[in-house]
Formats: sequence, structure tokens, C-alpha cells
Amino acid sequence: MPEKEHFTMYPVAPPIDIAYRKGLVPYPVGPHSHNAAELYFTLTDLPDVLLNDKVFAVPAGTLLIIPTFCNHQLYHETGIAYERYILTIHLGWLEQTLCEGAARFSFLGQTHHPQLVRPTELQQKELLRIFRELLSHSDHTTPESMVSLFQFLVCLQELTKDFPTTTLPSSPSQDKVNTILAYLREHIRENLTISDLASRFYLNPDYLARLFKSHMHVSLGHYLTLQKISVAEELLRKGQSVAQVQEALNYSSYAYFFKTFQKITGISPSQYRNQFQGKH
Repeated sequence: MPEKEHFTMYPVAPPIDIAYRKGLVPYPVGPHSHNAAELYFTLTDLPDVLLNDKVFAVPAGTLLIIPTFCNHQLYHETGIAYERYILTIHLGWLEQTLCEGAARFSFLGQTHHPQLVRPTELQQKELLRIFRELLSHSDHTTPESMVSLFQFLVCLQELTKDFPTTTLPSSPSQDKVNTILAYLREHIRENLTISDLASRFYLNPDYLARLFKSHMHVSLGHYLTLQKISVAEELLRKGQSVAQVQEALNYSSYAYFFKTFQKITGISPSQYRNQFQGKH
């Protein structure tokens, strides 16, 4: 079966979205990002979590704070019942609502790194209570819903203050993949091949491809494409022209870059760039 295409960004509608999910996932979710901050409270062990350029195991009871446009992959096995609460928040809406008060929640922004918080049992109960309270509101713009949301954000702020980012252990094979991921990020503007990487890390190309897919759950070639398009999105958001981005990422032609970008994201590079004009 051909590999399913994975979009690098799944748009989320403002102002917030809250969900509780438990059960088998209908399809694998590959590396992607959102145009909103994501707060993901997992009640299931996650064996291979990707956050930016690192993959590691995340135990149940962990709260993941994923900033806007952060590449991540949280679950991928279709035969496992995952249980989680997910809250996404549009920072533009939050800034308009709180004005200067939004600055206290800056840890949700794209300039910050993802965080992993391991709350105590008592704090977990409080998080679950607020998640359920938020879920009880059908309209997230009512005063009651806003009170619940701001209670959650204040609770979150306290958690991140009391518990700095948790460093989670990774297996030796995950460490190898992390080394490869870091190298890919640093050299993503080059036209890398599996043979190039195998030589760089003194590995057999077939072994490298299997090792990478065993933890990333997408092929190395497909991940390279996703990562290039992710960097293209970042450059376009910063205001670079489509031609500048195409040249910066070493695409052989404008037409090839245009086609690849549209295939991965669903829109053209110019359409994507226009969404962020005047916002940077």
C-alpha cells in the first residue's frame, strides 16, 4: 500500500478547540504542526513521541505543551487505544481577549520550545477537572467558559513554573535517530540522500532506513520532504518570497518546489505566505 501523505500543518479554527478521545485511532498521524498552541494530556504511554528534532517515550500522566508551528508526532499505531485530552488555543485570539495580560502565557508561543510536565497525582486530578469543565461548555466564548479557560491557563502557568521541562529517557536506538534528526535539521537546505546519511553515520543504508522508520513511522525520504516544506513554511511566514525560499532550500526549479509544497500542504506557497502578511 502506498504511504499516506501527511500534511505538515493541520489548521485549527479559533478561538479554542477542546476534545477528549479514547479508543483506536482510525489512521496513523505523521509529523505535523498547527497554527495554534496544543496542550496534550496523555493518559496512555506513548512509545515514540516526536517534538521538533527529538524522539522519546512519554509515560501516561504527562502534559505536553506544544507551541504553534512546532513539528510533532504523538501517536501512530492504529491497533492501540489511546486516551487523551487535547486543547488547542489560538494565540491571536488570546492576545485580543487579554491584551497585555496575554504576555504571562507567552510559553505557548512559536518562539518557545515544547515542554513536558509531569504533574503530581493531585495536580493531575485538577487538570482533569478543568479539562472536563471546559468540555461541558458547548460555546467556548461565554463568560463561564472563559473563566474555566483562564483557570486552566493559570494552573498551567503554575505547573510550568514549579516543574521545568522534563527530560525523558530515550533508548539507544532513539538516540541514534535523534542524532540523525539533529543533522537533518542542520543540513536540511542540502540535497541529502540516504547514501549520504549512511556514510556520515557509518551505517548500512538499508539498516538506516529501517531504524529511522521504526521510530519515526514514516520513511526517511518522506520525512526529508516534510522537513523541507516545514522550513519553507517558516521562511514564508517570515516574509521571504516564494522564489527566495525555493532557492534557499535548493529546489531544482520553481515548478518543482511549487508542486511539492502544494502536494504536502494543500495550498500554494504564495497562498500560504499571504496568510501571514502583516503578522510578523
